Amino acid sequence: MLKCNKKTSQLTKLIFVPLVNLWEKRSLIFYFSVLNIKMRYKGTYLGLLWSVLEPLFIFLILYVVFTSIKDVSKQDDFAIYLIFGVFLYHLFIRGSMNGLVSLKVNSNILTFMNIQKEFFPVVNTGSVLLLMFVQLTVFFILVPIFNFSLSWTIVFLPFLMALFLTLVLGISYILSITYVFFKDIHPIWGVLTYSLIFISPVFWYIQDANGILLEIHKINPLGQLIELGHKIIFGIVPTFEEWIYTTSIVFGILFLGYTIFQKYENKVSEKL
Repeated sequence: MLKCNKKTSQLTKLIFVPLVNLWEKRSLIFYFSVLNIKMRYKGTYLGLLWSVLEPLFIFLILYVVFTSIKDVSKQDDFAIYLIFGVFLYHLFIRGSMNGLVSLKVNSNILTFMNIQKEFFPVVNTGSVLLLMFVQLTVFFILVPIFNFSLSWTIVFLPFLMALFLTLVLGISYILSITYVFFKDIHPIWGVLTYSLIFISPVFWYIQDANGILLEIHKINPLGQLIELGHKIIFGIVPTFEEWIYTTSIVFGILFLGYTIFQKYENKVSEKL
């Protein structure tokens, strides 16, 4: 009984104490999240507008290509299906790639300030949250333009977005600490993220998939979130099993990422 209580205490200390400390720094996290976005588009003429234009350009290219080479007339509201998938895909690429270098680019701050190292993956996720609000605003503007009506199932969207941010945070923990010790992860992850657009249901439908593509989809957390999002947008209530399955994968990645981060963060300073 004593050993059980000791393990529970250690687990609580491992997970909840750092989270409480980060919550106390929420104002600082918000400041750095905004600063991250400003620095990302510093020197460009359009600034924050690029956060919208980038996924819109991807959408337009894919829309023109796929409406030209395949018959999408049988699929209702393909444009809405595509744009929502592209938005989530684009946010994930930006979030994971910036999360990967979050410790490295802030090495000077880590050297001169007494601040938790997990602060920076969290700040990166905060930046993704702010960009998410921008892109969702654009999405809701596009909905009536494409003569589409949202269903009451849109009330599930905040839960989906919370899971998406959790995934970005978990991936950022894993990538940021890995990048400190293994720089090759940057080009490797770059290739993997760009391949995600083909193995996630961004422009293809689950009912059209089979074989290895469908098997990959089952273990692809981004693909699972995009598919849940499509159901919510198109008025279908995801089943309880679908929510549990996706939530288990996402929080499994978060727990794994945070555990790895906590194990190696003490060696970060000497490696940066």
